[in-house]
Amino acid sequence: MTQRMLTALLLSSLILPMPEVLPFEGGIAGGVAHAQDNGGDSDDNGGDSDDSGGGFGNGGGSNDTPRRQQRQRVAAPPPPPLAAADEVVVSDLTDAALTQLQVEGFEVISDEELSSIGLRLTRLRVPGPLGLEAARERVRALPGGEGADFNHFYRAGQGAGVQEAEASCTHENCSALNLVGWPGERLGSCRVQVPVGVIDTGVNDGHDILTGARLEVVRLADATLDPSAAVHGTAVTSLLVGAEDSRVPGLIPEAEVIAVDVFSDVAGDERADVPSLLRGLDLLRGRGVRVINLSLAGPENGVLQAALDAMAGPEGVVIVAAAGNAGPEAPPAWPAAHPGVLAVTAVDARGRVYREAQRGEHIDLAAPGVGLLAATSIRGARGKTGTSYAVPFVTAAAAVMLSQTPALTPDEVAAALKAQARDLGAEGSDEVFGAGLLEASALCDPAVK
Repeated sequence: MTQRMLTALLLSSLILPMPEVLPFEGGIAGGVAHAQDNGGDSDDNGGDSDDSGGGFGNGGGSNDTPRRQQRQRVAAPPPPPLAAADEVVVSDLTDAALTQLQVEGFEVISDEELSSIGLRLTRLRVPGPLGLEAARERVRALPGGEGADFNHFYRAGQGAGVQEAEASCTHENCSALNLVGWPGERLGSCRVQVPVGVIDTGVNDGHDILTGARLEVVRLADATLDPSAAVHGTAVTSLLVGAEDSRVPGLIPEAEVIAVDVFSDVAGDERADVPSLLRGLDLLRGRGVRVINLSLAGPENGVLQAALDAMAGPEGVVIVAAAGNAGPEAPPAWPAAHPGVLAVTAVDARGRVYREAQRGEHIDLAAPGVGLLAATSIRGARGKTGTSYAVPFVTAAAAVMLSQTPALTPDEVAAALKAQARDLGAEGSDEVFGAGLLEASALCDPAVK
C-alpha cells in the first residue's frame, strides 16, 4: 500500500459519523401534578422511598444513580391525544336534534341529566366517514347543539425535579406556609366548617399521612377502563388535610373533604374526559360543597364552559384550578382560563414563578408550588413541584374565608383574596403572577372580611 493510500484511509476514518450522546442527570427527585407538570419524574417508581426535598423544605432519602451517564439519543414518544378520536359531547341538545343525528349515523354513547349543575350531557360516537371536525360542526348546526365540542382529555402531569434546600423549619413545608403567612393556630370560627371538594386521580385514604382525616373518596371514572393510580390525588389531598403530627401537616386538617376520582389509565396515560369531569362537578355541587380544588388542566371546551357557567353566580361554588405547566408560551389551560375560576400559578421559596407555568391575563393568584413535600401513593412523602400543588393553598384560604363569612359569594371570595395578595413582578396584576402571592396572615382576623 502506498503512503498516499494509507493517508487517505486514515483521514476517512476520522470523519466517519459518530453516534450522538446526551448527558443524563441522575439523582433528581420529582413528583406529579394534575396540571401537566413537566419534568418527567413519575411518582413511586421503584417503591415509596422518600426523595430529596427542595424549594421550600428538605427531604430524606438518597439516590445512588451516577451523577452523569452517557446514553444514546432515542426518539421522543408521541404526545398524548388531546381528545377522543371519534367522540363529540354536547349539553342540552333537543330530542328532535338527537333523533336526527341518530338517523345520520351518530351513536349515543351516553345521555344523562346532571341535575345539580342543571345540564343534560350527551356523548356521541361520530360516523366514521364524517370526520371529527365536520361532526362537531354538524351537531353545532342543530337546535341545542351550539356548544358541542370534542371529548377533550384533562390530565395530571409529571412533576419537575427539585433542588435541595436548607432545613430551617420543624417540618418540611414550614417555609411555604411562612411565605404566605398561613395562620399556625386556627381556633374557633377560623377552623374550616364547609365541605371541600377535590377532583383528581385516586386517593389512598389509608395513607399514614391521612390518618384521622375526614375524607371520603368517590370513584366516578369510566368503569370499563383501568383505574388511575393513587399518586397525584393523594399528594394534593395531603397538602389539604395531612395529619398535624405527620411530615405533611395539612393546611386545613380539620376540614371534611370529598375526593372524587374521575381519572382512568389508558395505556399509561392517566386522563379524565369531559363527561367524567362534569359528573364530578355535579356530584360535589349536589353534596353542598362550597369550594372545589381542580389540580388539572387541558384544552378549552365548550361543554365544560357551559357547566362552569352554570355553577357561577351568587349561589355558585368557588372553583380553584391550576394554571398548567406546558410552559410560558403555551395557550391558557382550562378550566383555569374560565373567568369564573380562580387560576393559580406556582412560585418557589423566593417568590420566583415556576419556569414551566403557563401565563396569561386569566392568572389570578400565585402560591407555593416548588419543592413541596407531599404524600406518595403508598407510604411516606416525596418532593413535588408544579402548579397543581399551589392550588390547595388557595383552596384552603377560600374554605377558611367561607367558614368565617358563609354569606360570601364566589366573586366576593375571589375579590377578597386578590385584594389581600402581595404584589409580585410588574406593578399591579400581570400575566405571570396575577394579583400576586396569596397572603393568608389576615384570614383569621375577624375584622378582615
